[in-house]
Amino acid sequence: MITVAYSLVAYRITDLSPETCDHCLAAIKSELIQVPGVVGVEVDPAAGRVSVLTDGPVGEEQVRVAVEAAGCAVAES
Repeated sequence: MITVAYSLVAYRITDLSPETCDHCLAAIKSELIQVPGVVGVEVDPAAGRVSVLTDGPVGEEQVRVAVEAAGCAVAES
């Protein structure tokens, strides 16, 4: 039997708002889905949040780098 553990983590993203264009939203998803271990991404511009679903360990630094490549930043907690 194979068991896969999934983890869902939400990140607050700077400069993400309901006015964020579709191109920018797609860029965030595109960058994050390329991170090894990321199997799903949901961007919620109204909440200024991105939810990342992983099937294994993914470092926060990897998420930060991907978000920055899309032109945004993960907000400090």
